[in-house]
Amino acid sequence: MIFASILLTQRAAFLQATYAVFLFFLIVFTEYFGFLSHNCLRPIFSFALHEDPLYIAGMSFVFVSTLYITVFLTTSISAQLRERERSLEEVNKLLREKDHIKSEYVLRVTHDIRQDLAAIQSCIEPVTMEITGPLGNAQKDLLHRAIERSMQLIVYVDALLDITKLKLTQKLEMEPLSFTELARGISAQMNELAANKLLSFEFKVDTAPLMINGVRVYLEEALLNLLKNSLKYTPAGGKVIFEVTASSGLISVRVEDTGIGIPAADLPHVFEEFYRASNAKSREKKGTGLGLSITKQIVEMHHGKIDVESTLGKGTIFRLTLPGFSG
Repeated sequence: MIFASILLTQRAAFLQATYAVFLFFLIVFTEYFGFLSHNCLRPIFSFALHEDPLYIAGMSFVFVSTLYITVFLTTSISAQLRERERSLEEVNKLLREKDHIKSEYVLRVTHDIRQDLAAIQSCIEPVTMEITGPLGNAQKDLLHRAIERSMQLIVYVDALLDITKLKLTQKLEMEPLSFTELARGISAQMNELAANKLLSFEFKVDTAPLMINGVRVYLEEALLNLLKNSLKYTPAGGKVIFEVTASSGLISVRVEDTGIGIPAADLPHVFEEFYRASNAKSREKKGTGLGLSITKQIVEMHHGKIDVESTLGKGTIFRLTLPGFSG
C-alpha cells in the first residue's frame, strides 16, 4: 500500500486499498462459514479465533483503519513532495532564464568595453612611439604603465567574453579532428615557454592517432589554460608533464607539475568563476580567476570530465577525460 500510494494517484491508491480490504474480508468470511479450511498457528494459538465474531470485528477494524490511515498519510506526503518538486522546477527555470538574460547583458557590455580598450590602446601607442612628438622619460614611464594596465584589462575582458559565450552557447558545431595533432601543436608552443622560464617540459602521446568530435579552438583553449597555469606557478628548475593517452574509447589527458600546489581549503573551489587560490594570489597578482572555470565548461560541453589533485608545495595534477575514437 505504501508503494502504491507513492507511485499512484490518491484515488488509485484508495481503490487499491479498498480492493485489499475486499480480499481480506473475503478470506475472513469464507473461513468463518467453513468454505475454506483454517490453519491455526499452534502452539501460539490453541483455539480457533476465526470463529470468534468479536475477535474478527476487532482485528478487521484494526487492519482496515491502519490500511486507510497508511494510504492517506503516504499519499498526502507524496502530494506535498510532488508540489514542492514542481515549485523547485519553476524556480530553476526562472533562474536559468535570469542567468541567460544576465549573460547576454554581460556579453554586450564586455564587448563594448573591449572595443573601447582597443581604441584607447590605438591612441596611446602612437604617442609612446613618439609619432606625435618627442617624450620625456617621465611621460614614457606613465604611458608604458597605461599600456600595461590596459593590456591586463583586455586579458580579463577577453576571459569574461569567453566564459559568457560558453554560457550562452546552446549547441556546439562539432567536427571530427585529430586530438594527437592538436596536442602536438600545443606542446610545441609550451616547449618554448618552458625553456624561457628554465623549466623542464615533457610531452607524451600515444603513437596511434587519436580522434575526437569537438571544436578545435575551444579544446585548444582548455588545454592551454591548464598548461599555462602549470608553467606560471612552477618555479624555475621545476618540471611540467603533458601526457595524452587513450583507452576504451576515452582520451585521457594529464597535466602534472612540480609547482607551488593548491591549499586543501581552496581545492574544492578552483573551478568556480573568479576564484583564485590564496597562494596563487600572493605569488601572482595578475589573474582573472576564470581560466579553470572556462576549461571545465569546455570539457563538460564536450561530454568529458575534469578533476584535480594537489599537494601544497609539491605540485598539482589535472586529469581530464574526453570521448574519442581511433583515427
